[in-house]
Amino acid sequence: MPLPIAGEATVTVLEAHPISIHGDLYADLALLTEEDEAPTMVRVPAHLFSFGGEEPRLPATGTRLVVRVLLGQIDGVRPVSEETA
Repeated sequence: MPLPIAGEATVTVLEAHPISIHGDLYADLALLTEEDEAPTMVRVPAHLFSFGGEEPRLPATGTRLVVRVLLGQIDGVRPVSEETA
């Protein structure tokens, strides 16, 4: 199942590649939801990967994240915590 049109989904990162478009940094990600067999490809602004005041960095393969989706676009990312696992 692709990501929802709105809401949150827990995903696992299969691939992450940096990309720069007109000087703005993004991450092209292959994400797998718990219900899917095939990955969903998304492009996410790199600044969403800044957790706890750290510099933004790409997630590693196998990282589990909770993504917030609005109108089919990811507008928020947070690490999976013990409460959401």
